[in-house]
Amino acid sequence: MPHEPEPSPDLLIGEPERDSAQEALEEHLAEKRLPSPEYERRVAAVQQARTRSELALIFADLPLPHPELPPSAPPDPDEDNPPPIFLVGVLTLALGLPVAVVLGFAYGLWWTLALPVLATVAMAYVEHLRSR
Repeated sequence: MPHEPEPSPDLLIGEPERDSAQEALEEHLAEKRLPSPEYERRVAAVQQARTRSELALIFADLPLPHPELPPSAPPDPDEDNPPPIFLVGVLTLALGLPVAVVLGFAYGLWWTLALPVLATVAMAYVEHLRSR
């Protein structure tokens, strides 16, 4: 799984992020980690915060929960899709192995079982070299 870069701390925040921060502060107040005056001071700071880094400073000395922040970049739509070579490899195995088994039984050509497997491994290796 590729490592996602950390979101920039200087990205601007909006009301959803401020609401999430206030909910997290309410949990800390309920758990008695914050006295009421400190809670009120931090809520005011949350309302004044403009960036992720300012919001992070408000929670720097508190354990989880912290506010939920959206990712800094939209998700890559191709991230969940397998590469085309994967689909070709699956088709090669799904179609090639039954044909090889039939050839093995009918003509005694059992070595043909190796062909779809070798073709799939070769395609995967070429894709690995190409993606470097």
